[in-house]
Amino acid sequence: MRKVRIQNRLKYSKMGCWNILKKQAADFCSNTGLHGYKYISQTQHPKAERIIWAITVITSLCCAFILIKMSLNYYISHPTLTVIKSTHNEIGNYPFPAITICDINRVSYKLTEEFVKNLKTPSNMSKKFLIEEMRLMNELLIPGIFGYDVEKNLTRLQDIIDDNSMSILDVIQLITQNCSTLIRRCKWKGTVDHCDKYFQPALARDGLCCSFNYYVYPDTIPEKLEQSSACGFETGMTVILDNDPKDYYSAIIGAYGVKVMIHYSFDYPDFNSEIQLARTNSEHFLSVTPEEMYSNSDMKNLAISTRKCILSDEANKTLYTNVKERNLTFAIYTYHNCLAECRASILKKKCGCIPYYFPQNSTRVCNLRDVQCLLKNKSFFDASWPNVDETDNKRLLQKIKNMKTGPCGCIPDCTLFYYPLGNSYGTLDSTIYYNDNGFLKDSRNGTSLLNHTIVHVFFNDLVAIQYRRSVNYSWRNIFGKI
Repeated sequence: MRKVRIQNRLKYSKMGCWNILKKQAADFCSNTGLHGYKYISQTQHPKAERIIWAITVITSLCCAFILIKMSLNYYISHPTLTVIKSTHNEIGNYPFPAITICDINRVSYKLTEEFVKNLKTPSNMSKKFLIEEMRLMNELLIPGIFGYDVEKNLTRLQDIIDDNSMSILDVIQLITQNCSTLIRRCKWKGTVDHCDKYFQPALARDGLCCSFNYYVYPDTIPEKLEQSSACGFETGMTVILDNDPKDYYSAIIGAYGVKVMIHYSFDYPDFNSEIQLARTNSEHFLSVTPEEMYSNSDMKNLAISTRKCILSDEANKTLYTNVKERNLTFAIYTYHNCLAECRASILKKKCGCIPYYFPQNSTRVCNLRDVQCLLKNKSFFDASWPNVDETDNKRLLQKIKNMKTGPCGCIPDCTLFYYPLGNSYGTLDSTIYYNDNGFLKDSRNGTSLLNHTIVHVFFNDLVAIQYRRSVNYSWRNIFGKI
């Protein structure tokens, strides 16, 4: 009997709950402002009419849920939005770009002659022959540049370098034209000063070069980067370069002049930089139109895998947490620096060394005996997707499709600066001379412009474009749509 009483109580309890729910649903339908609900609860209407209204309301709810799901799917696939914030952002808000100048002539004849004169050499080798062999140093920059087998020559030259207890970088510094002789005159924002104040030796993809406003080590970052709040060639950096065609001995391309690379102050000057060839006996005007993309503070609330970009202060915790020692030294994380680190790691793994043109830590520097290995693996490290054979298009496309990040796990920057270039030039008047005060016709108080190059780097306009990257959908947007 007791069991029956308990079952009856449960039955009446369930009926009571059902009646309460029916009453609450009827009250909601009668009082809500949502269209159609009140017609369902009004008993004075025919039952068929109430059923039709119920079907209509349920169909509307299903459509609403489908639209909400579509919105959520769009949010998942498009978590961020990049828009043009301003086309008239004041130019003084942009840091001036770094300028890296590389002499096309990578081996100076005069310096090489002086270098070999002081070198200890085998008794059966003439100094003249060794001077000829020194051109092979360009094989470290572009493996296979001579186009024929020079393995024995490279080994013999490396033996001589080792016998003199010198490193590859020591040799490069002694046979490459230094910054003080290459850059004769500097004028920054209208003020002439010693070039050593602005340009320092720096390693770039083209070897040992000279850089302005480029920072490699964390302890060298200034409180404020160089800026220019005006436009025009008189408000930027002007340099006069001394290119002596008679000193050309082993160039990387078949021309006289210098290679000028414009890049962000913390980016390694690689082939991805804006590059212009400034030829001898000409004056070049490189006009820069900067662009900036910054991220809103709410971007930090998104996971890196969702926003698909990374802030520089997040890289050490995210990408290099399990890395005992990084191969290269950089002031801050950038996407291009990450790719350089990746290329160096590939070479270290395959050849046990890193080329001298990378700003490295304590890894062994590749010497002339490693050229064959560098040549063999050139397609793996010198490509847009390192460690992937780009000749195998099917495999490359499949790998790109499967990767959640960029090549080598590198993640794009959330904040970046880009410096597109415009270039115009004219031929120099060889009868004109120059000094610290300007240009003149009097040879007694100046230096001839013959075999020189003038390069102006400056902002092209008083305003520039600024992009903003922000969260496309936040919880407020989703709640509002619901």
